[in-house]
Amino acid sequence: MPPSVSRKGRSPRTRARRPPLDAQVVVVTGGSRGIGREAALGFARAGASVVLLARGEQALTETVEEIAAGGGDVRGIVCDVSDRRAVQDAVDQITHAFGRIDTWVGNAGVLLYAPVADTSPEEFRRVLDINVIGQLNGVQAALPALRRSGGTIIVVSSAEAVVALPWHGAYAASKHALEGAIDALRRELRAERAPVTITVVRPAVIDTPIYRHARSRMAFRPSGPHPHYRPRSVARAILHAAVHPARTTHVGGGALLLTGLQRVTPGVLDAALGRFGPRMMHTADAAPAQFGNLVGPLRDTDQRGGLPHRGRGSVSTWLRVHPGWRTAAVVALLGAVLSPWRRSRRRPPT
Repeated sequence: MPPSVSRKGRSPRTRARRPPLDAQVVVVTGGSRGIGREAALGFARAGASVVLLARGEQALTETVEEIAAGGGDVRGIVCDVSDRRAVQDAVDQITHAFGRIDTWVGNAGVLLYAPVADTSPEEFRRVLDINVIGQLNGVQAALPALRRSGGTIIVVSSAEAVVALPWHGAYAASKHALEGAIDALRRELRAERAPVTITVVRPAVIDTPIYRHARSRMAFRPSGPHPHYRPRSVARAILHAAVHPARTTHVGGGALLLTGLQRVTPGVLDAALGRFGPRMMHTADAAPAQFGNLVGPLRDTDQRGGLPHRGRGSVSTWLRVHPGWRTAAVVALLGAVLSPWRRSRRRPPT
């Protein structure tokens, strides 16, 4: 047995907790807006050294300056994740500067609103180039550094990796493909006893600019099924996974509900989404078709998605990252359920 492998067949580093955030070097792709920006702010507040990768120089510069103004250790690199050479150059810069990478957060992604029957091959390819190939470019480039010192890969996927919504065929296909590749990688790393863990984060509908920046064939403003959540809820799950890796983390009760229904009653979900799904995918506000950001970044600094309902916090995610409160909630719930039974046991017989 190799000395680096324990009797249980896993390396000690793999089983151990990850370093605290204030001792980590963290890379976040798509780090200038939405979920990536919130995660970067959270990592910096926790004391991590943060490197942001993004296509749009203006938004990237603004986020880097905001973090630096708060005293954070941050760097920004303009990078299109679909360009493998650019991603490798960015990773080389990071490892030269810091000597290691502790956590890699793959978050960059784009969205397309169009019926599958009307989606062009070029549009499918571009969505896959960024959402799948772009994610894998980052993971492949970072893996040598992660293998050397041990680390965590956090992949921001979507509940649509399990439940495809109308008008989101290309996006859902990209998330299905991404998770298939990541599942294979996870098992390959386990087979080689590599000290690398992978967490997949599946958010519900999050109020971020991805909706406002989506390419759309609709005559209305893009939206998604209610409830809508704040990007900070996803960031909270990402920060937790950087220290306490889990295989899969869902963000938002909506994600848990939809994925659960898909597994238990897929036919019922087909009927429900076939009848009500299309109308949930847009607002009542008329809008021209959007060219979107499939080809390049947009010059837009608004951090909201233009959804009809402002995002809210996720109670289920908050409880997941606060296990003490989760235990207390379970105990309180059990107490409430058992209380009538206990009272009935105490009543004297009549």
